[in-house]
Amino acid sequence: MTDEIYEAEVDRGSGRQAGRIVATLIGAAALVACAFLNWIPGRTGDKLTDKALVQTDFAAQSDLIKAVGGLSILIALVALLGLVDRTGWLTRLTGAASLVVFVMFGVQAYRFYGHDLGTAADRLRAGAWLPLAAAVVLLIGGFLGSRVVRVPTAVPASEVRMREDGRV
Repeated sequence: MTDEIYEAEVDRGSGRQAGRIVATLIGAAALVACAFLNWIPGRTGDKLTDKALVQTDFAAQSDLIKAVGGLSILIALVALLGLVDRTGWLTRLTGAASLVVFVMFGVQAYRFYGHDLGTAADRLRAGAWLPLAAAVVLLIGGFLGSRVVRVPTAVPASEVRMREDGRV
């Protein structure tokens, strides 16, 4: 007998995996949709510079790769890549990234609209709120994945004890 230990995947049921897949698809779809919706009045995510996450610069950007919408699409693609791994860690990571995008943009909107939370919340459009919704869905979906545990390959002989009735 050996004392080797290996990692094994504990399947929590096919319903949980189906839930993880559905949640990931919904979250990714929400992130792609927010890329083309208004984030602030008159500015869609595919035309809003990515500097809007770190500065109060809500300038236009014609290049999708340098826009907030491009970042949202990238996060959605990584979320879909997370379907390959059954544990859901990548799905949780993309949920956290989506939450970070929402918070960073929300902070800049708060600063831009004169440190007035009511005005900032009123000015944010559906495109800015969808990353928050996607984050919640992706985080929930990520926790529906399988669990990886460490298990021994065999029970060492030193741990085998006889019970009073002679059974092991």
